[in-house]
Amino acid sequence: MAKDRIIKAYLDAYRKLVVSERVRDKNASPSTALSIPLHISGNHRVEVTVTEFSPGKYILSDMARTLGELAEGGKTVTSDFRKKAEEIAAQFGTRFVLDHFICESDATALGGNVQRFAEACKTIGDVYLLQRSYYVHVRTVVDEVKRIFKARQIEFKQDFKVPGELEKHDFDVYVAPNGKPGVAVKVIAGHNTHALAKVWAFNCWDVRNFHHNKKLKLGLVLDEEDSAPWTSGSRKILRKTADIVAPSNDLDALEHGLMLEQLV
Repeated sequence: MAKDRIIKAYLDAYRKLVVSERVRDKNASPSTALSIPLHISGNHRVEVTVTEFSPGKYILSDMARTLGELAEGGKTVTSDFRKKAEEIAAQFGTRFVLDHFICESDATALGGNVQRFAEACKTIGDVYLLQRSYYVHVRTVVDEVKRIFKARQIEFKQDFKVPGELEKHDFDVYVAPNGKPGVAVKVIAGHNTHALAKVWAFNCWDVRNFHHNKKLKLGLVLDEEDSAPWTSGSRKILRKTADIVAPSNDLDALEHGLMLEQLV
């Protein structure tokens, strides 16, 4: 039947879009991190970490990413917003423990709970996004950055987590070093640009301190149109750690600053 073929096609595509990774910690039970094809805040995917803490019993956690990525996007998580987030969590049968969004599940309900948990994360993120008129513009800038790489026929990975010395960091475009320097580019935007600059200065510093990234160039694109103005102080902070800091209305500066012609 046509209906069955359509459902199968959708489920097959969805399965390919879900990315999983085993997470091992000597002090905790092995976990599986799922990257779900639902996007929130600065074009980040929803991530759910599933840990079996006893036979047939699981803990689902966002590893504090839902609130953390909002802060990374320049959002001040006020007590009012936190209260709203907790209300949304309760509607999905989930809760916050400190900044960690969690849910318990048994084996029989695990699949449905993973989906509901991901939807709850997105709903909380979308409450914030409703206040961010520049979100669509950010996605447009990301597409423009990708077009630069495609025009030069440079193969890249998108929405890639670049490992740092301490943790992984989301970049929109990533080209792995392969005899030639690699490149990682992130489009960043937010109303609290000074706080955002400090966050991404740390992110770049962490990436640089990871020994495998010695030949990796880092580019940051600042949304100049729909977000608050980037001050000279904010730019100065970012230039201390990134190879190039370019405005969204001058992507030629990004291309020339990263010397992409050397990758062709």
